[in-house]
Parts: sequence; structure tokens; C-alpha cells
Amino acid sequence: MNLPFLKKFNKKVLPLYFLVLILRDEKAEALIFEELGGKAKVVGQKEEYFSSTIDNILPDEFLKTLDKAISGAESSLPENIQTQKTIFGVKESWTVQDQIKKEYLAKLKKASEELDLIPIGFLVISQAIAHLLQKEEGVPVSAILVEANKKNITTTLLRAGKIIETKSSEIHESIPFTVDTLLKHFSSSEILPSRIIIFNGKEDLSQHFISHTWSKSLPFLHLPQITSLPYGFDIKSVLFGAASQLGFEILEGGMPKEQIEDETFEEKMRVLDEKPVRKPKLYNNLDASDFGFAKDIDVAKVQTEKLKEEIKEPTIEFVNEDIANINNDLELEPNFEQTTTKSPKGFNNFLAIAKNIFVGIFETISTLTQKLNIKKSSSLAPKGKLGLIISGVVIFIAALLLCYFFFLKATVTLIIDPEITTQEKEVLFSTIKDTNSSENIIKGEFVSVSEEGSASTPATGKKNVGTNAKGSVTIFNRSKSSKTLTSKTEITSPNGLVFTLDNSVTLASASSSVDSNFNETIKPSTSNVNITANQLGKESNLPSGTKFTIASFDTADLVAKNDNPFSGGSKKEVTVASKTDTDKLAENLLKQLEGKAREDLQSKLSASTILLPNFITETLTEESYNVKIGDEASKLTLDGTVEYQGLTYNKDDLIEFSKSFSKDIPSNQTIDYKNIKATALDIKQKNDDEIEAKLNIKTLLLPKLDENNLTKEIKNKSFTFTEDALYKLPNVANVEIKLSPNIPFLPKKLPLMEKNIKILIKING
Repeated sequence: MNLPFLKKFNKKVLPLYFLVLILRDEKAEALIFEELGGKAKVVGQKEEYFSSTIDNILPDEFLKTLDKAISGAESSLPENIQTQKTIFGVKESWTVQDQIKKEYLAKLKKASEELDLIPIGFLVISQAIAHLLQKEEGVPVSAILVEANKKNITTTLLRAGKIIETKSSEIHESIPFTVDTLLKHFSSSEILPSRIIIFNGKEDLSQHFISHTWSKSLPFLHLPQITSLPYGFDIKSVLFGAASQLGFEILEGGMPKEQIEDETFEEKMRVLDEKPVRKPKLYNNLDASDFGFAKDIDVAKVQTEKLKEEIKEPTIEFVNEDIANINNDLELEPNFEQTTTKSPKGFNNFLAIAKNIFVGIFETISTLTQKLNIKKSSSLAPKGKLGLIISGVVIFIAALLLCYFFFLKATVTLIIDPEITTQEKEVLFSTIKDTNSSENIIKGEFVSVSEEGSASTPATGKKNVGTNAKGSVTIFNRSKSSKTLTSKTEITSPNGLVFTLDNSVTLASASSSVDSNFNETIKPSTSNVNITANQLGKESNLPSGTKFTIASFDTADLVAKNDNPFSGGSKKEVTVASKTDTDKLAENLLKQLEGKAREDLQSKLSASTILLPNFITETLTEESYNVKIGDEASKLTLDGTVEYQGLTYNKDDLIEFSKSFSKDIPSNQTIDYKNIKATALDIKQKNDDEIEAKLNIKTLLLPKLDENNLTKEIKNKSFTFTEDALYKLPNVANVEIKLSPNIPFLPKKLPLMEKNIKILIKING
């Protein structure tokens, strides 16, 4: 659709330049396209990565990164040309009700002011991708869209081309494992589409996803198909979405070279209006006064009604190939109108029709034979011989027709778009009580398995190592009594460094003498002793002549001094194993072995046994670390054995619970008990024997049918009558009828005999 307030620009001779600024979790991508006469082509492109995620970086880095991306894209523009008119591509989480959230609007407003940009609208990136996929495939897409970044993952649920729910997370263990975990937290009640689409990475991740074992608790009806979009598909989606909204046509070769996979693909992208698909909205309903958007203009409404008529909205899709082979015993109650034409029943009906066919063919060919015999010359063949031959052929053909109508079989397949019902119940899984649906008790059984494995993590602890300075001091005793100092006595330098005596020492009392003038002179006693610094480091390598105080003694009585400098002191910081590291390593090993433990437990269970998604207990029973806490190391490794305890219950009990829902189901529908899905949430251990949980039960509703009555109604009926009648049943999306043998030119009718009609149910997907 065209933006009305931009039409005036089409009259200008000079080209216009538009900036498309795509804001990803980890990077910003700038594209510049030139428009002239309604034709547009890309003339510049640049991407720049953030140091962290876009939501966590500082405002200055956000502006600098955008500036670098824009400047790089503008480097190919003519001199003195700068782009101002800007279309933003933003994440789904930045918007609410088709508007950018206030905190992000302020962020974009600041960027627009600082970088001299004029915003004219924005597109949601995931919506643009969904609509371009719809254009290429011809139908709205139902899939799980996975944006694989370097550090995080964003998973989006698309159903019929619409975004249902989005979750993001940092990458844990692997990308498929992270997607698996995110899908468990989706609150949407529908069964997940069995298709995963990966984009935004140069590396092909398909094999990683194909080899991944998906959690049993995920509501897939069968193993999902994996598709990787070409690198740059997201850029192309936003670009073509913006161009189509502005009424431009992308010229051939207008995409950057690295974005084009081949000529066929480029050719498909040249013309945007070949198929009637919905275009992604270019929203311009931000704050007009604050952000430069046109006020009260909804560019998304133009042609909407026309597009709705051209494209039928798909319903929820389900796939179940196996159900086609297990519905021969369905209970059926058709709602067909009774025909007013009466005919013979059972075998009499078959004989009557067969007789009419035989007589009609025989009379027709007999007449033809008589005419031929009249024209034949009697000299060419005996009279009546040709008639006998033709009569034999007639009898043979009639016999074949009788066999055909007697052995004709038909398979009628009903393609169903099932309705989904969801019920939640607080249940108690008990190992000591039997199942009682009225009290919401389900009989459970504890199961356990032990797994051995190894895990590693970088060491993060820090510790100082080195040597202590050593030397000797002379201790002076000025008191008139002897002094004894034990080993480990501490002495302190003027700068606060502490040293310890290596050995004990005893000092005699000081001596005194009196001169002729009666002046007393004190001569202290001395003793040498070795000392060691209490702290590591070269700071303890003190010079000679340093005076020390001795703990617990007055300096007037005892002092110490070194005659020679100290030496040997050194220190450095090293990485060591810490308690935090060992705790993290044990936690990693528990998570690492969870998937294998669940698989091993599941392999031992019967098809009718269900294992709760969460383990009740996870215990590290044996552990062996390559280093001890405090040892210098760059990496820690743990070899250990983990015991996992889970709880199982019987699927029959789940079916019993679901039967209580039947009172709310229309009389012409029934629950498909073979395809009940249950998810246990908020699992808590009440005591040693009981587990509390919230059980989310999803059931599919199929048309309620009576196969006996149905085959009576449609036997010997035309395909048209049969299809019209079957389409009246609830949830029937399509009807397929196959005859065996299928002979051309014969009437398209179902067999005369009811037992030769087989009815199958297939869930659409």
C-alpha cells in the first residue's frame, strides 16, 4: 500500500534516499536505498555489533554503534548526500498493540535527534519475515521461528502467519537445547507446529537441530521439519516490506550481492504484487509531536478488506499421519438428510442393477450384430457365426462389469481441522493411593536411573603465591633484667610489616658503669636471631639499618635492628579452584545428564506410561575433581555419577480424567482419546510418597460419527452427493474419495455394498 503523504515526492526528478535501520539483539544493520520514479535499489549496507545486547548497552554505545553503521552505509552515496528519512526495523518485544513501548520510543527519539534522522515509520522484524515467507510459499506460515544470535536465542511462535508468542534466552549448552527449553515456557495452548525455521546466521544449523532429541513434554504431533533461511533474509524482509508500503518497486539487482542466493530467487523478489498476499504493516502511529510521524494516518488499512477476500485465514494446524490407520472402529452418528428415492436394499439392489446393466449391453450389441449380419455376404462366413462371436464378447464384458461392481471398493478420507480444548486440574500423584478422578488423585510410581558423565568449567578463584623475605636482626636489651623471646615472637617494621623470630632467644641483662663524675653508662646486651616475613612480596625485602619494635615490650627495654638487607620476598596472583567453581561444576553436570537420563528412563517405559517432565530429585552420588579447592588450575573437571528420580503414571488414568470434560462438548463431536496431550506444571514434592502438580490437559475434538449409518447413507451415491453430505460434519476441512479399481469413463459412484466402503480420519497438518 502507498503512504498518501509521501506521494508528492514521486514528482521530483532527483532521487530520494531512504535509510532502513534494523535493530537486532546483538547488532544494528543499516541499508540505504535510492528511489527514482517509483523504482528503488539498495546503494549501501553496513552492520555493526553491540558489545552486549541492545537492551543492556549504555546509551552512548547505542548511539556510536548506530552512527558507525549509518556512516558505513552512506559511504557509497554521492558527495554531500546524507539520509534522513528513516524506517526502523524493531524486535517484537519493543512493541505493544502496534506501538513502540515508551522506554524504547524515548531511546529511538534520542537517537533520531543526535543522528539527525527523520523517522517515517517502523516494521516489526518477525512480522516482515512471516509476510515474506507467506509471499514466497503462497500460504500463511505456521512454524517456530528461531533467531540464532552469537550469545542468545529468540523463539517466536507463528500460527497462520500471525505472531502468537515470543521468548528469548541466553544460549545454554547448545542452540537446539536452548530452543527446547524456551518452548517449554510457551503459554500458548495450541499444539506446536511441526516446522522450525532458523535465520540470522551464516552457519547452517540444520544438522544440529535434526540430531537434537526433543523433550517428550513438548506438544509436537510428530518430529519437526527443520528449515534454514538464507543469510540476510531478515534484512530482505524489512527492505521489501518497507518498499512495498511506500509503493516502490525493487529493481533487478537492487539487493546487495551477498543477499541474493541465485537469479531465480532474485527474479521472484523483483515484483512485489504478483500474488495477493498481506503486506507487513509500516506503522506510523508513534508520537507525532515527539517523533516526527504523520498523525492519525493508518497506512495499514488500505486494501485490507480486498486482501481478506483473496486470502482465507487458515485455522490451527495439526499433523497426525498415524490416525488415518486407527479409526476403523469409530462410533459415528451422521446428520444426513434422508433421500426420497426408494430402491431395493442389500443384495437384491445389487442384482437388480447388475441385471439392468447386463440386459442393456446385450440388447445394444445384439442390434448391432443383426445389422452387421445383414450386410455380410454369405460367401465370406457362415450365417450367424459373427453373431455368436459378438454374443460371447458381450457375455464376457457383462461378466467383467458384474465383477467390477461386485468387487469395487472405496476409501473415504475425512481431513479434519480439530478443535482444541484445554483443561487444568490440581492433581496429586500418589505412590500409596489408587487413582480416583473425583478426588483428583492419580496413581504414580517412582522410577530412577543413574548416569555417569564428565563436565568442565574454567577456574575463577584467585590466590597470592610466592616466597617470604628472610634475614637476621640484632636485638638490644637495655633493661637490668634478662629477657627471653620465644620463636614466633613478632617484630614490626616502621611501615607496618610483620616478621617472626625463627628461634627462641635469651638476652642477658644490660650492664652499667660509673665514671669519675658519677655518671652511669648503660651497656645493653645483644643477640642475633633469624626472622621471616609474615606476608608475601618484595615489600618485605627491607634495607639494612631498619629498626623494629618487639611485640609486648617497651622500646626503652628491647629494640631490634638489621645490619644487612632482607631478601627473598616475592608475590604473584594465580587462578585457583574455588568452592564456587566446584558448586557450579556439579550443577552443570546435573543439567548435562538430564536429557540422557530422561531418554534412558523413557526407553524402559511402555507406550502407555507417561513420565513427568521434571525429575523429583537429582543427587550427585559419586564425584571426583581433577584438583582440590585452592589448588592452582586453569580448568576444573568433574567425573561423577548422578542419580535421577522421576515419577510415572498410566495414560489410561489421563484418559479417565479427560472423560470428565465430555459434558461440555457438543453432541456432534467427540474427544480423540488417542491423541491426548498433558503437561505437568508447578511440580512440588508434598512428602516422600506424594507429588503435587497442575495438570494441563489438551484434547482434540473430532466429528462424532457412526460408520454403519454413514456407509448406508453414501453407498451407491455420487462423489458430489457424498462430498456435500460429509462437509456438513463439524471440523471437516476436506474430503478425499478413492476407488479401487479406478476405471476411467465409468460413473464416479461409491460401491453398492456397504462393507466395501472404508472411512478414515486424518488430522490436518
